[in-house]
Amino acid sequence: MMPQRILRGVRVLELGPLVALPLTGRYLAAMGAEVIKLETNRVLDDMNYIPGWQPGVGQPEYQALKRRITLDVRNPKAKPVLEKLFKISDVFITNFRRRVLRDWGFDFPQIREMNPNIIVLWQTGAGSQGPYGEYKTFGNLIQHLCGISPMTGPDGDDTPGTANNSYSDYHAGVFQPTAIIAALLRRRRTGKTAFMECSIFKSGAITVGPAVLDFQANGRFPPRMANRHRFAAPHNTYPCQGEDSWCTISAFTPEEWSGLIQAMGSPAWSQDSRFTTAADRVRNAEALDQLISQWTRGLTAVEVMQRLQQAGVPAGVVSKGQDLAESPQLQDREFYRDTHFYIPERDKPGSEWENGGQVKAWSVPIHFSETPCQFGPMHRVGEDNDYVYRELCKISPQEMEELNREGILS
Repeated sequence: MMPQRILRGVRVLELGPLVALPLTGRYLAAMGAEVIKLETNRVLDDMNYIPGWQPGVGQPEYQALKRRITLDVRNPKAKPVLEKLFKISDVFITNFRRRVLRDWGFDFPQIREMNPNIIVLWQTGAGSQGPYGEYKTFGNLIQHLCGISPMTGPDGDDTPGTANNSYSDYHAGVFQPTAIIAALLRRRRTGKTAFMECSIFKSGAITVGPAVLDFQANGRFPPRMANRHRFAAPHNTYPCQGEDSWCTISAFTPEEWSGLIQAMGSPAWSQDSRFTTAADRVRNAEALDQLISQWTRGLTAVEVMQRLQQAGVPAGVVSKGQDLAESPQLQDREFYRDTHFYIPERDKPGSEWENGGQVKAWSVPIHFSETPCQFGPMHRVGEDNDYVYRELCKISPQEMEELNREGILS
């Protein structure tokens, strides 16, 4: 007997590119929702072409399990078809600016008229109102706007660093499914629908709360400290055996400091007065790091991690892609699973892309004991046109033929 899925029977219409919104759809699909990814061969999502070193293998990260259909929403003749899609959907999610939606001939009040019970989630860059309301933004811009980059980088470096190109996108991609599930529960209990907005800007800004509090209380902004910490030492990454191999070590408590010293064989320098208290160690962090590095260089990163973890000291390998792929922990949890991708060609419609073969992709990092998340196949662009338009929207074969001939379903 197949296990039940949490969101079985929920249908989501997804319209939007890039990272946060497709991630939202993927999480919902993993929990059992039928997610219909609406796109057009005329302007395909750039995430179909990642990464640069082997275009296409990144597709499953964002599109696995979704039904994929094509419709040129910019064509006025597409509006009746779009209306049918809204009518069969429980949830509509989009990240296009409202001005763009209006230009295409539909806006949120119109969508609500088409389907009074639909739940709408609108992902914005900085928020729908206010001075930045109509600004076009991306994750790599937002991390600077929300204050992440001024705190990221080497100690004393005047140039802000970047944590990740899509830092805030991955926060919004988790917040948004949570909001949708809450709205579905509300609709079930009260019959009331919901219109929700999630801002990439705010999704990033909440991660710098201590910096805001520090400024409010003390009138200062945290300096760049690389991997160090204001109240703990050691707190850094340390070189290990092998090329570009590192392990992180952190000791906040007396017990962790004692465990570290014992794991290192109680070296004579551990009795140095420079390292007696936590405050002493923070003041002399540079000298401490050099001494610890002498020990870590004689071991692999895994050996350092295992010895310190056994001693009760927080420590972890700095993983590269290969480390993650070969991680015994992730393998034990079946985190990476086999799927396939399509070889993208910009001069061909996505429906004609060839199967690129097998590739590993991450499964959703959530586990439910009775209603497990699913990890399914990658569909080709436009693969589900017949199912969605003919079976769900009840469009006749003759109408489908006409829509195809006029390029509306392209």
